[in-house]
Amino acid sequence: MSRVALVTGASRGIGHATAREMLRRGHRVVAIDRAPIDAATLLGTSAPEALMTEQLDVTDMAGIQALRSEIERRWGAVGILVNNAGVSPKKPDGASAGILEIDPEEWEFVLRVNLTAVLRMCQAFLPGMREMGWGRIVNISSLAGRSKSLVAGGSYMASKAGLLGLTRAIAAEMGPSGITANAVAPGRILTEMASQAGPEVNRRYAEQIPVRRLGTTDEVASAILYLASEEAGFVNGAVLDVNGGFYMP
Repeated sequence: MSRVALVTGASRGIGHATAREMLRRGHRVVAIDRAPIDAATLLGTSAPEALMTEQLDVTDMAGIQALRSEIERRWGAVGILVNNAGVSPKKPDGASAGILEIDPEEWEFVLRVNLTAVLRMCQAFLPGMREMGWGRIVNISSLAGRSKSLVAGGSYMASKAGLLGLTRAIAAEMGPSGITANAVAPGRILTEMASQAGPEVNRRYAEQIPVRRLGTTDEVASAILYLASEEAGFVNGAVLDVNGGFYMP
């Protein structure tokens, strides 16, 4: 069944792959990012009228509210919300700040984008889902929110761990309304964010993964599409680890 899907952080990486696959499977897609989005690379053979793109920061709540009104005017309520946008600050040498180095500005920025904005996005689009009696929320957490991290800093780890708690809270409260909320926790994936650490860091990381490689954005997108599907209606409050066996809870 075709749904209206909103994907944040869709200009590249996991968000881009997810929006592209949503379109391929027949959904109408709203792709947003604070950076410009190349619609042509998303569409492929999909119909242009099935895609809306918007250059918008997820922390801009006035912009999000205006976008919701436009989506509902054109297509109706959003049924699938993929909260993918996130930030992971790095120092000039590519490393993350240590605990004693995290300044208030970094902490506030990371929590605002990675956690608070997700809450606000859910608050904006959950009422429409509840009215439909159907909805899928997929929050993109991280291996860094599940276990130790070899590369991520404390602010990122805290934000992604907090996102798992928020996901469970939504799942418990909204389940009776036909809405599920789940999280995907990717490990080391070949994205621009991962590339910031440099090839040597990624090579050493891959050596510690049982499948001996980094993951791909398409592999994560497939996990997201499952959790957003009709068939995943009995999966609620779960965390799907996509990490090649690096972390096995």
